[in-house]
Amino acid sequence: THTHTHPRHASTSPTMLSRSASRFARATRVAYTSHASRSQSTLVVLEHNNEAITTDSLKTVSAAKELGGDVTALVLGTGCSKAAVEAATIDGVSKVLTADNAAFKGFLPEAITPAILAAHEANKFTHILAPSSAFGKSVLPRTAAKLDVECISDITKVKDTQTFERLIYAGNAVQMA
Repeated sequence: THTHTHPRHASTSPTMLSRSASRFARATRVAYTSHASRSQSTLVVLEHNNEAITTDSLKTVSAAKELGGDVTALVLGTGCSKAAVEAATIDGVSKVLTADNAAFKGFLPEAITPAILAAHEANKFTHILAPSSAFGKSVLPRTAAKLDVECISDITKVKDTQTFERLIYAGNAVQMA
């Protein structure tokens, strides 16, 4: 087993992480900023088909709840009001941010990333999560690059707000990140 402690425990800059949760089924991506003077807050970028939230997104919200603090859901899409209404009913979500715009058709990362950055800038979230589906894997690395932070993938467990477990070497070893 290979273990690694994340080198930015005392950092005040955001760090982008990703999580493939065996407990939560699919992967989730996480970003965090360590500010001791303020409470934890997490933005979950929900994946949906403009009608319904995906199961992976629901599992991502469960991971966000493990981090503690407020959980805000972000619903971006075209004609996504049904998904936004559903997001408001998810256990653990305290607030829903919605942007319904034709620019989000096809959920292209070039359109989605600026909206995530705007939500982060307005709310200063300590963590940002998304399912590690094709959607999350295309959006959050781009977001991490814009925030000038690292992206860590395949997290299977939340240890604390800055330490995560993930499988490496085709699942044959566990790494602390």
